[in-house]
Amino acid sequence: MAKNKIKALIFDMDGVIVNSEPVHEKAEMEVCREFGMEVPKSEWDGFRGKKLEDIFSYASRKYGKGNEPIEKMIERKIEVYLSYALAEMQLVSGVYEFLEELKKNQKYRYALTTSGRRIQQDKILAKFNLTDFFPIKVTAEDVHKGKPNPEPYAVTVQRLNENPGDCLVIEDSDNGVLSAKAAGCQVCGITTTFSKNRLESCGADMVVSDFFELSKVLFD
Repeated sequence: MAKNKIKALIFDMDGVIVNSEPVHEKAEMEVCREFGMEVPKSEWDGFRGKKLEDIFSYASRKYGKGNEPIEKMIERKIEVYLSYALAEMQLVSGVYEFLEELKKNQKYRYALTTSGRRIQQDKILAKFNLTDFFPIKVTAEDVHKGKPNPEPYAVTVQRLNENPGDCLVIEDSDNGVLSAKAAGCQVCGITTTFSKNRLESCGADMVVSDFFELSKVLFD
């Protein structure tokens, strides 16, 4: 990782800011069943970081009739997800302290890039008093193609008005790492969802176990 080049940090949301991956999986499995599809748990590792349109379209083709109402499934998933998330979700360990240091230090610019819909991200950020923290937020509505396509991070880099190689993306999933690397960004993997080996095999430039470790790298 070229630390001296970094001018901006780009955060993924799920599995990076909040411990939400198990909640997403629980809600998505529930919705698939409601619409008559029994999708095995083994599929969900491949879904991490992807847009809901892509997840439910794949499930419909492989486990459904191929004509399930995808937008209705998405609406229902957001409803179920928020009912669980607002009650039981927690921040990833160390992230609040890291964000506070980031704001105080003023060494790096920062943004948020998520595959989720804006409505659910706004409610989750509000739960943790982070609504106004990120000046730039790119959500599913801002892109045509989701991760692992590079578009989400390419759009974020453009809005930051930085060079891709000067941006460090913090990601927990293989689809996210692939997206960020394809956009030309540096990537730090965090092992909240996948192993160090898996994240490195997708191209992560470095991997940390938590934000306390990353803080030592970026702020010391």
